[in-house]
Amino acid sequence: MEKKLLIVVNETNQNFKFVNMECDNDERQIQPYASSSLASINLTPGQNDAGCDIPDCSASDYFDAHHMAFINPNNNPEETPAFCFWYDDDSNQYYYTTSGVYNTDPKKGVVNKVIPGNVSSSETRKAIYIKNDGSLLITDIYDKETNNG
Repeated sequence: MEKKLLIVVNETNQNFKFVNMECDNDERQIQPYASSSLASINLTPGQNDAGCDIPDCSASDYFDAHHMAFINPNNNPEETPAFCFWYDDDSNQYYYTTSGVYNTDPKKGVVNKVIPGNVSSSETRKAIYIKNDGSLLITDIYDKETNNG
C-alpha cells in the first residue's frame, strides 16, 4: 500500500533539506518557522502532485536505500541527517531515528523510535511535524467531504 507524505510542518527555527532515498526528485527545502507561534507548512508534492511515497523498511539491510531524511545543512558538510524516518511494513508502524542509522539494539546506541500521532497504515496522505523538542509526529490527512485520504 502506498503511503504518501504531502505536508511537512516545521515547528523549529532550523532550515532542513528533505530527501527521499527512493526518489532524488522529491528533494526540497523545508523552511523554519516564521515565529515561535507560527509553524512553517511545506508541501511535498512528489512526482505526480499526490505526495511522496514513504519508503517501506523492516530491517537494517534495507535502510540505506529505503528511508526519508531531514538534513540540517548548517555546519554539516557530510550532510548527516537530523532525522531519518520510514514505514515498517512488518510491524505496521512509522519509525524514526536521530542517529542516521537503523538500530534495534540499545547496546549499540540510539534505537529506532515509533513516530507518535493519529496515523493509519492505510493509503492516506500524511503530514509529519518536526517538533521543537527534537522529535517527530505524524498524522493522516483526510478529505473533509469523503473522510478519505
